[in-house]
Amino acid sequence: MTDSPNLLLQAERQCQQRGVRFTPIRRRVLEMIAATSGGLKAYELLERLAAEHASARPPTVYRALEFLIAQGLVHRIESLNAYVACPCPEHSHGFQLLICRLCGRVEELHLDDVNAELAQCAHGLGFRVERQTIELLGCCNACSAPRA
Repeated sequence: MTDSPNLLLQAERQCQQRGVRFTPIRRRVLEMIAATSGGLKAYELLERLAAEHASARPPTVYRALEFLIAQGLVHRIESLNAYVACPCPEHSHGFQLLICRLCGRVEELHLDDVNAELAQCAHGLGFRVERQTIELLGCCNACSAPRA
């Protein structure tokens, strides 16, 4: 779960600085994603949004998600086909996601050396990287701790 009030203020500032519109629907989708510690699927978002806005349809959610991803406010978890809020959207470099297979919690890392080494290896092989996704699936501390 991300610190929603700070994340939303940061998102508003970032959108204003970039000259893009942070509409109420985009804001609400970000709020919903930030309110969970794991990823949310698009149709889960649609169900929640439709409960508040009867006119919400799949394109509404997908357009909001595309915008939020483009602004670096949300990441797509490729392996789960779900979305998670970025806790530090000001970080413009690549990221890695740690995903707990038991509780679904997602943590974000920024190991720039890892990204740089991968980019260098790809470049050395004449490969042009268009998108990079590093997801590590495992068990978080809370789920792997012995239960009393």
